[in-house]
Amino acid sequence: MVCGLGRHLAVATSLERIGFHPVWLGRAYDVVERFVDQGMIPGAVVQAGTSEGMLPPIAFGEASWEPVRRPARVDTIYDCASLTKVVVTTTLALNLIERGKISLDDWVSDWVPEFLELAPDRAIGNRTERSVREGVTVRHLLTHTSGLAAWAPLYERATGPDAILQALCREPLASEPEIDVVYSCLGFILLGTLIEREEGMALDQLAKQEIFGPLGMADSTFNPAPALLPRIAPTEREVDQVVHGVVHDENARARGGVSGNAGLFSTASDLSRFAQCVMRLRRGQPAKILSPVVVQAATRNYTEGLSEPRGLGWQLRSKTMSSCGDLFGPKSFGHTGFTGTSLWIDPDQDLFVVLLTNRVHPTRENATHLRLRPLFHNAIAAARAFSH
Repeated sequence: MVCGLGRHLAVATSLERIGFHPVWLGRAYDVVERFVDQGMIPGAVVQAGTSEGMLPPIAFGEASWEPVRRPARVDTIYDCASLTKVVVTTTLALNLIERGKISLDDWVSDWVPEFLELAPDRAIGNRTERSVREGVTVRHLLTHTSGLAAWAPLYERATGPDAILQALCREPLASEPEIDVVYSCLGFILLGTLIEREEGMALDQLAKQEIFGPLGMADSTFNPAPALLPRIAPTEREVDQVVHGVVHDENARARGGVSGNAGLFSTASDLSRFAQCVMRLRRGQPAKILSPVVVQAATRNYTEGLSEPRGLGWQLRSKTMSSCGDLFGPKSFGHTGFTGTSLWIDPDQDLFVVLLTNRVHPTRENATHLRLRPLFHNAIAAARAFSH
C-alpha cells in the first residue's frame, strides 16, 4: 500500500531536520484521508511541528460541499469556534495578569456589576444567588468552575453585546462555584466582556494588537471581509442557506461576531505560529507574546479532584477519553472547537498538532471528529517518537 506521504512529497525534505519519521507520518496523514474518502468529513487541513520547526500544512478533501464543491487548500480559513477561548480570550487574560491589571482572585463583579445587579431573586442552598455570585472570580471563569451553566440560547432574546450580556446575567447559576468543572461558553462570554472593559477596546482589536500582529497571523480575524469568502470553509446549513464567513456559534453571532467564546477565523499556518509560540514559552524559551512564567502557570492543573483537569483556559490531558489520543504525554494541553477544530501541545515530546475540519458542514449531526481526533494524534505522536 502506498502511504499518504507518497502523495505529499513536499513534506519529505524537512522531515529529518524537524524530527518526524517519514513512513509513520504518512500513516498519520492516511488517517485523515480515510475519513475524507469515506465521506465522514468534507475535508481537513493539518499541520504539526516542534519548538524549532514546522511541517508544511497539508490539505485533504473539500472545503465545501454546498452550495458548490470547492477543494480544501492549505490556506483555507476555518471557523475556529471554541479555539477562540484559548487563542484569544485566555491569551488576553494572561496578558492582563502579567501586566498587573487583574489577578486570578479578583471578583468578576468589579468589572461587570450587572452580574450582581441582574442576578435572579432565588436561593442556592441557604444563600441568595446574588451572594453566591459575589464570590465568582476570574480564576473560576478561566477554569470553568464558576457555577455558570454550560450554554443558553441568549440569541433567542437578545442582539448586540449589551443585550447579550444582560441576558447572560439573568441566567441562573447551575451551581455554586468550585463544585465541579462545567465547560461554560457563558463564562467565556463574561470573561471577554471583563477584558474589553479593563482595556477599553473590543476583543477583535485587542487580538490584532496583542496576538495576531506580533505573531504574523495575517489570516486570523473576526468577522472576515467579504473578499475572503472564496477561502473560507462554510459550516452549517440553516433553513435555505449555508453559514459562510459568519461565525457558526449563535450567541457569538448575536453579539456581533466578536465574543470571548467564539468568533475567530484562522488557518492552520496561523494557528501553528501561535502553538509554536506557546510551546516555546511553556519550555521557558523567549517568544513574542506573554512570558514563560504565565504560560507555565496557565498549564497547571487547577481542578484537582474534580471531574476534568483544567488549566487557565487550557484543557489538560485527562487519563481517559482525551481528544489528543493515547500517546500524548501527561503534561499535554490543548483545546477543541465545536465546528471540528483542535490544537494540542505535548511539551515532553516537543510537539504541537493543529487539525482543522468543518465537520458541521452541512449539518452538525456528525460526531466522526470525536474518533478522528484521537486516531490522528496517536499516529502523529508515533511519527514524532519513532524519529528519535
